[in-house]
Amino acid sequence: MPKQRIAIVGAGNMARARGRALLDTGRAEICGVAARRAQRAESCAAELGCGVFCDDFRRLGEARPDAILIEVPHRVQDEVSIWALDAGYDLLVGGCLASSIENGRQIAEMAAQNSRIVEAGFQRRYDPAWEEIQRLVVERELGAPVMAVTTALWNPDPDGWYYDQEASGGMPLTHMSYCYLNAVRWILGKPTTVSAMANRLRNTAPGRVVEETCGALIGFANGAFASATASYIGPEGMPDPQPRFVCSEGGIQPNAGDDSITVYKEGRSEVRAFAHEPSPFVRQAAAFLDAIEGRHKARNPPEDALLDVEIAAAISVSAKEHRTVSLAEMR
Repeated sequence: MPKQRIAIVGAGNMARARGRALLDTGRAEICGVAARRAQRAESCAAELGCGVFCDDFRRLGEARPDAILIEVPHRVQDEVSIWALDAGYDLLVGGCLASSIENGRQIAEMAAQNSRIVEAGFQRRYDPAWEEIQRLVVERELGAPVMAVTTALWNPDPDGWYYDQEASGGMPLTHMSYCYLNAVRWILGKPTTVSAMANRLRNTAPGRVVEETCGALIGFANGAFASATASYIGPEGMPDPQPRFVCSEGGIQPNAGDDSITVYKEGRSEVRAFAHEPSPFVRQAAAFLDAIEGRHKARNPPEDALLDVEIAAAISVSAKEHRTVSLAEMR
């Protein structure tokens, strides 16, 4: 079978990482790279063995791609996604589906109407350690799920797009959903309610993210809940606590590096190690190629990924209005 021709919008570190992952499958070639600055597009294209680059993503159609990889700030990502779907391309987007519920719905509807494959880039669902956590919880080997607890602290560039409320769509969408809410809800099931608090104490300039630090409780239909705290304030040298999953008859903790988990049951602990060959990025790239060749969904289809956008919006509403929000309100 001929290799799938993939064009890339974006030329940063993640565009290069996902581009390499696609190449590492042995089933894809990079046929063009577009970035706002042509020099960066040229550099990225050269690194990925491609000689076609430009500073206008709309020109990528000239490279005759089969699909588009998008790795740009979320507001720009929306524009590129809508253009690509309208042009008839399948999409692998770098993280969340869209910067807003409205844009996410439009992208999901366009994908369905045009019979296009869209995969959101939450690669933790392709990590063998997290796959085992999901299996243990879903199959109830440790009893009923009770709760998950996660913390994600990070220091992004205060002048970069992650700190820009409009460009990013906000910290709950850009950071909390990626670390770790998307994976947690994949494991715990259907989320129903959100209760959150937030503050902004370090970078308070106009236009900066509204929720610089945020804590949220996500309730699930099965009675379990997730406690998630995320911040753009990460004290130097202070490691994040590892996520924990508590069940009625045991618990699970991913270990540093996500290459093993510790399972607790009946007073004993067992470390289960997982080889990351290929990496979760390569496994997701292969799943995306399978999806576009077989015309079926992968693990992060748009109708599911839209839920991450709705949860992020509910977190913001809850933190602002000091109340518990039903996710039904977001629909």
